[in-house]
Amino acid sequence: MQFRYFAAPPDEMSGLCPEELSCSLCGTVGPCFRLEYAICPELTDQQKEDAVGCFDCLRKGRFEFWHDTEIGLLDENGLTHVYKHNKQPPPEFPESSLVELRRTPRMITWQQGLWLVHCNDFMTYLGTWDPKDFYANAEAGDGRSLFFDMTEPEYQHLWDASIREGENRLESWQAEYYAFRCNHCGKLRGNWDCD
Repeated sequence: MQFRYFAAPPDEMSGLCPEELSCSLCGTVGPCFRLEYAICPELTDQQKEDAVGCFDCLRKGRFEFWHDTEIGLLDENGLTHVYKHNKQPPPEFPESSLVELRRTPRMITWQQGLWLVHCNDFMTYLGTWDPKDFYANAEAGDGRSLFFDMTEPEYQHLWDASIREGENRLESWQAEYYAFRCNHCGKLRGNWDCD
């Protein structure tokens, strides 16, 4: 199943059941999401505890997911919970973009995932990146420069802080890095999460 805002492997989809099940909404047997924390007007909260929903029902809007974005919380009412730390009013998103993101799987994170924004649109989640992904995606293999370009200044120190003494190339770190790409200009951005 293709999603505009989710291009990571399926094993990075939060709530995706490990086995194929019968969808509680349409009866189709296949990959399903747990609906316990989904927006699903057809089911009561008690019914959602054991319910699952398939990809087709997600795409059709029979259930949706809320997403925490860097602008604010996107829930069934839209971007109504705008964060006060934003220095300027958030851009106006078309209703179609809000619907599309709600009908996008949530990403697996250690804490709460934060969906990034660029060019007045939600970015596409590419998946978790290790240092090797920065080297592989960087011009001339300069992973450090790509990391600095993608990461907010207050977190850029984490690259150098993760290099072990005596090494000149970063091989691993004790965090998760969530990479995103802008659908309009191709800009790459990301954010950190630690357990």
